[in-house]
Amino acid sequence: MTTVSLVSGTDRLTPSEIEELHIRLATRNSLNDTNINTEGIVSDILSGRSDPVPLYTSASAGPPDDQIREQIEFANPDLWDSVFKIISNGQIEALDQFVKLGLDVTHIHPRRSQYPVFHAVKYMQTNMMRHLINLGADVNTWSATVVQGCIPLFDQPDHERLRTPLMCAAEQGNLNICKILCESAFADPMLIAPDGQTAQRLAARNGHREIVQYLPAHRGGSILRLKCILPLFVVFD
Repeated sequence: MTTVSLVSGTDRLTPSEIEELHIRLATRNSLNDTNINTEGIVSDILSGRSDPVPLYTSASAGPPDDQIREQIEFANPDLWDSVFKIISNGQIEALDQFVKLGLDVTHIHPRRSQYPVFHAVKYMQTNMMRHLINLGADVNTWSATVVQGCIPLFDQPDHERLRTPLMCAAEQGNLNICKILCESAFADPMLIAPDGQTAQRLAARNGHREIVQYLPAHRGGSILRLKCILPLFVVFD
């Protein structure tokens, strides 16, 4: 029996969407099609929504605009936590309220060391990802992952395991987002992380064969990795 409650993204599905997920999973099992994965189905359902679920309006209770502007100016981590929550929920209108007050979506979260577009990909928010790209987000930026087991997780960014949005999508098995990033947003599939990982390698390590086949084969990886790491080691006389 498939347990959908453990799948990333299902907590944001409506009852009718969960029913659709069950139907698609049953169809996959009956066809014995290993190319169809649960995360991909969830992403497809979420991206098929005409509009994000409205969970926030400008009339919602909260601090006054001047206070928000000040928090934005001084990169308040708690405010950025709120922004990331909005992104993970797919609340485009709520994000736009912060943008109008001065939020720059090309800035990095001061505590998590992650960019908003990376966070949108992580939570499979396709519409939000597109919106952030339209607002100027760079899809080839590097975001830190988190050290597992730390409390809270986001207070411990792992700068040795930097990832691009494409790497995140490839690791999660989201072919749809990989295609959007590569074909519409000019994501570079040949980038190599400081730990030597590429989008294709991350997909292969997690068994996402269709993404491995889609992404170009990487050649000269060890040399490129060396070029990536060498600038980190500077000798001072």
